[in-house]
Amino acid sequence: MTDAIQRYFLAEKIGGQVAVSIGVAACSVGGGVMLSAGAPFYTGLAIPLVVVGIIQIMVGATVARRSDFQAMDLEKLLDESPAEFRSLESPRMAAVLRNFIRLKWGEVAFITVGLAVILVNDNPTFPKGLGAGLFAQGLISLVFDFFAEKRAKVYANFINKIA
Repeated sequence: MTDAIQRYFLAEKIGGQVAVSIGVAACSVGGGVMLSAGAPFYTGLAIPLVVVGIIQIMVGATVARRSDFQAMDLEKLLDESPAEFRSLESPRMAAVLRNFIRLKWGEVAFITVGLAVILVNDNPTFPKGLGAGLFAQGLISLVFDFFAEKRAKVYANFINKIA
């Protein structure tokens, strides 16, 4: 049974590390574009890359850092008291899954607004760059969270099967 816990939290740790990598890449590209390119389009592009990239770094680092400790604590709790494990983990995972719904709405909003701004602006202006950055970060985040949500559902099903 503890194998399911280890698999989930190892995947979370790796996911956190991937999120940090994505955030670092976004900040690097955004910072490099802002510093090297003078056109307003690139300044607009850089802002969502850097801002969302910083969030990706912070969230990814937090998830990666706590995963091992969380897995150890939960394995111990499952061994000692399966009922208590379920009573604690089930509502936590329900909240995690609800948060994925909110995240998806935000990411779809980024994609939609970004695409609309891109399509409305013919020339490479600041708003068009901003739209491109929002679109890119929204799409990357949506794909990333799709897989994270899928992992969370498998783990939540494991929790709900515990008597």
